[in-house]
Amino acid sequence: MTGIEKIPVYIRIENGKTVCVCHAAKKGCPNKDNCARNLVTRDLYRGWQQTMKRNRYGQ
Repeated sequence: MTGIEKIPVYIRIENGKTVCVCHAAKKGCPNKDNCARNLVTRDLYRGWQQTMKRNRYGQ
């Protein structure tokens, strides 16, 4: 298991700034014609330490 997930997205960049990032499978994105299709990689295990923390009440 690699722990890296590839997510297909649409990205729209205007004046050097990212304006919109939509999941490619999402049907409600109104600007798919103006966006470039790309793949984004995500680490599945990044930040897992924060999920294991307990508060002072043991929860």
